[in-house]
Amino acid sequence: MNRVLIIIAALFFTSCSEQGNKYFTGTIEYAYTYTSDSLNADSLARTRPSKSILRYDILDYQSKFITNNDTTINYYSGTLNKCLIGTNGSKNFECADYSSFTDSVLSYKIYNTDEKILGYSCRILEVQKKNSWLQYYVSNDLRIASATYRKHVSYNWDFYGDKANGGLILRSEHRFKYFTMKGIATAIEMKPADFKALEISEDLFPQFCK
Repeated sequence: MNRVLIIIAALFFTSCSEQGNKYFTGTIEYAYTYTSDSLNADSLARTRPSKSILRYDILDYQSKFITNNDTTINYYSGTLNKCLIGTNGSKNFECADYSSFTDSVLSYKIYNTDEKILGYSCRILEVQKKNSWLQYYVSNDLRIASATYRKHVSYNWDFYGDKANGGLILRSEHRFKYFTMKGIATAIEMKPADFKALEISEDLFPQFCK
């Protein structure tokens, strides 16, 4: 009888542990490079992000994009499906509704690869959109919570989340009309399940999202 209880308890705590670690909560940093056949690569590097820091919890995400001249931070609420956008530390936020289409997906494919990034195995998701082509190396083991992308129609974030099963993006290539942007994860820091992605008060959302 005692042995049965021990086994049940072990299964219970294992289940709780797996549930608590089901989704990635923490931070990931990326570095970006640019190439172009028609634009000056140095100018692109000066005016577009060289680095980003993303923070995820089970409901929200925060993305910080850093250029030579400014820093833009996006605070996304998975509950509201709204995003507050601030630049250079300003508290005068712009509110964006992410339920609207900003581009359309024409085709996609997803396939396996033996390549690992920061020690994590990946799959590759390629997407042909109306205005660009992109390729994501997505983690097989680290997945962001569905609340952070499920209603996020803008920029086809819901499509990526669905097809990649929320796999954390570890490498990206985004081909626009005149230039290509490449990103690579440089650091991942996993946090406890109660980690908060947003570094602002959620009370700010109703102030700016009318």
